[in-house]
Amino acid sequence: MAGTITRDDVRTPAGFNRDGLGGSATYFTLAARLFAPVSVVATAGPDFMPTFTAAMVGTGADLQSVSLAAVPTYRWRAEHDYGTGTTRAETSEQGAYLAFEPKLTTEQRASPIVFLGSMEPRHQLRVLEQLDQPKLVAGDTMTLYIREQPALLEQVLQRLDYLFLNAAEALALARVQTIELASSELRRRFRLRGLIIKEGPRGATLYRERGDIHLPAFPVDPPVDPTGAGDAVAGGFLGCLAERRREDDGSLRLALAYAMALASFAIQHFSVEGLRKLTRADVETRMNAMAWTAPTAP
Repeated sequence: MAGTITRDDVRTPAGFNRDGLGGSATYFTLAARLFAPVSVVATAGPDFMPTFTAAMVGTGADLQSVSLAAVPTYRWRAEHDYGTGTTRAETSEQGAYLAFEPKLTTEQRASPIVFLGSMEPRHQLRVLEQLDQPKLVAGDTMTLYIREQPALLEQVLQRLDYLFLNAAEALALARVQTIELASSELRRRFRLRGLIIKEGPRGATLYRERGDIHLPAFPVDPPVDPTGAGDAVAGGFLGCLAERRREDDGSLRLALAYAMALASFAIQHFSVEGLRKLTRADVETRMNAMAWTAPTAP
């Protein structure tokens, strides 16, 4: 996977967490490593690289392409509002990612499944240019890039098989008023095999040609920090597909179920603490407690 390593200051109704480890590369890896080996392409500065590598101990993740920058780590600050389901006062300092030049190893070029975490489209494109015919490429983005870098982002999205977005991002990208219209427009425009809309406490929906699959979120009361939940969704979904090595209806529904389970662990603690010591046995226990039945449309 290719993504960000960040140093986060996050405020939620549960409190304030300063200097938390975050980033799409971090959350995705800690989720997906429970299903399949993960190889990471990212960068961090000397101020936070030790924190990231300490979190990766015991994960088995390949960190050969995690480069040490000469400047500070990407800094991200935000406030999450549970009542409205929105993130406000969001600011960032790109730091190490301003001069990031992702370089893939021979093994990484041949990866069958690739996830492009949310980061500047130019970095995502650089990774795509180095791949050798992967079987599945999935990606994520954010409203900032949809609004400010549409041309570059368009090039990325044209090469994806699966796209992960929240509702606001999907509506902004499709320029329509409903999720149903957004799903139809985005899958048509980018020829996606699947569009996963992350719906927070309502769960997530996989929109696809052969029928949509919706699963509710696992109830967490109270949630602590939703940061990184979307990357945990991607990690659970793609990790499961990598483990099963197929994309039939049952596998896709199971993958979405694992995505919901991983997200529920992520939001129980600030930063990555909900995923850091998580075991597969923990996940299976929660999967059994969820007791989902047949796939349904939202």
